[in-house]
Amino acid sequence: MNVVVESRKRFGKMCVEYEQKSSIMENKILNLQLESLSKARFKSKHPVPDIDVDSMKKEVDDFISDIQERQQRIEKLNKSLRNTEQIVLQLKEDKIGRKLRQPLTAEDRITTKSHKSK
Repeated sequence: MNVVVESRKRFGKMCVEYEQKSSIMENKILNLQLESLSKARFKSKHPVPDIDVDSMKKEVDDFISDIQERQQRIEKLNKSLRNTEQIVLQLKEDKIGRKLRQPLTAEDRITTKSHKSK
């Protein structure tokens, strides 16, 4: 009986060793395949365009500066428009200026007085 048990033990050990060695070899083969795939160069279906990043940055910076200049110009125009509106309102409310614009000749003053008295 001992011989049978011993032979079964040896056979079991050999099976375990074989299984370990075969799994190690499978892992090595898989690693080699992964390495060969990672080293291989694949051609893309669509070519990647060669983009000059520096020129693109320069174009974007130029565009930003152009927009800022236009915005400043619009702000200046808006400010001058507000100033003009204030001046127009002041001129409309200016009573002394209206009196100065009235005619200064004697005949004109007489006619304006006669119109006021009526």
